[in-house]
Amino acid sequence: MKLTSHSSFKSILQVVLLSITTIVLAKKPNILVIFSDDHAKHALSCYGNTDIQTPALDRIAEEGMRFEHALTPNSFCTPARAAALTGKYSHRNGVTHLNQRFDGSQQTFPKLLQKAGYETTLFGKWHLLSRPAGFDYFCVQKMQGKPWNPNVFEPHHTWIDWSPKTKKEALQGGRIIKGYNNDVITTEALNWLKEKRDTTQPFCLLLHPKPPHEPYVPPTEYEDFLKDVTIPEPSTLLDDYKGRTPEAIADIMRNNRIILHPSLKGVRKEIEKENPSISRDELTREMYQHYIKGYYRLVKSVDDNVGRVLLYLDESGLSENTLVIYTSDQGFSLGEHGFYNKQWMYENPLHQPLLVRFPGKIKPGQVHQSMVNHIDLAPTLLDYAGLPIPKDIQGHSLKGILEDEKDRVRDESYYHFYQHGTTLPEMIGIRTDTHKLIHYPGMKGKYQWEMFDLFNDPDEMNNLYHQPKHRKLRENMSEQLRNLIRKVGDPVQAPNLIYKAK
Repeated sequence: MKLTSHSSFKSILQVVLLSITTIVLAKKPNILVIFSDDHAKHALSCYGNTDIQTPALDRIAEEGMRFEHALTPNSFCTPARAAALTGKYSHRNGVTHLNQRFDGSQQTFPKLLQKAGYETTLFGKWHLLSRPAGFDYFCVQKMQGKPWNPNVFEPHHTWIDWSPKTKKEALQGGRIIKGYNNDVITTEALNWLKEKRDTTQPFCLLLHPKPPHEPYVPPTEYEDFLKDVTIPEPSTLLDDYKGRTPEAIADIMRNNRIILHPSLKGVRKEIEKENPSISRDELTREMYQHYIKGYYRLVKSVDDNVGRVLLYLDESGLSENTLVIYTSDQGFSLGEHGFYNKQWMYENPLHQPLLVRFPGKIKPGQVHQSMVNHIDLAPTLLDYAGLPIPKDIQGHSLKGILEDEKDRVRDESYYHFYQHGTTLPEMIGIRTDTHKLIHYPGMKGKYQWEMFDLFNDPDEMNNLYHQPKHRKLRENMSEQLRNLIRKVGDPVQAPNLIYKAK
């Protein structure tokens, strides 16, 4: 009799504990992070672009907060993604370069959320080489993925880490999904939300669209989008880089200049064939039109699929308790300075879009002006989940800013881009609200330093560093950068920066 009573009591206790756990978990918000690839801040209509309209992305901004100065700490796909995942700078998370393996054993925000009862999932581009860890389910493309019929890997598939030695076998296997990459990946995510998630647990879903990263192969409906339109050129499209660091390597900048980029080589040949005597400036203009239209076609694909996800949240009743964040791994140059791509510390690749919505918590229609950073993503999500933020995380929670309780989390932002070959120099820099200082340790002479007045020279055309009248500003900013390097604990190898010039 006693045994029966004890068993009954134990069963009742288990039911009660389960109910309490369910109630506690139900109070936690669902989390949806849409993390696109190479999306420039100025390629959204809510940021002022008039060449295209992005109604779904604009909706997140209208119903929440838009950040004007969301900055990446290292503008290359792999390191930027590692920074967002860990809340730590590149030198702390171990990923400093493109295509460098991420150590999946380390602490990440998905792992911490999973441990706290969240069901965590990941869909889309991964690009961190090692097997995703901290996810209950994933459906990922290991590297760039194909525009059509992408090959995805799920937990039950054999995983071989991608590397230069294994790049062929690492991409074999998995599952091929028929259709346009961005459409079918979004469908996979929606199917998980509709049919596979555990409704007793809050979820954290990471959706990583491939676009607007190259190649600029659009879905069928956008093949002719903007075909007969001439897109206005940026005022700095034909920049000659005089007095600034790119001047020293302008003719070998294959990764950055529109006119030299390998992915646009075919376009250049076609234009030159039709116009044998075309000038260099006119060639740049023609190539810009081809490039920017291809880019915008992919942006439209991103917006359409974000719209599909937002619609499902509405229809399913999930919108009210779901924190929605849209951002990108870094910004992108849309022809400014004649540039294509990211990698530099100039304003366009440094800034990515950041839109955050949470009904009832974040007031609609807000625009925030102070600087935030990719390393702030992890602590923000942990804070909203009601979890403690580990002391080794280097970012700051943005919850106070989002809920109108704090003005800012930083007065300066740190940047360290590591050298990649001979065409992408190392850059170590600091950005404040009004100025920017960049040091290039591997460059020589006057090309080692750039300093810009962002208020009076937002296009960064006038390098103030070597001008005598700005000596005091130069000294102050140099000291500020040295202090910031010490603060973040970055073991930089830059003698001309670390030690004051006599």
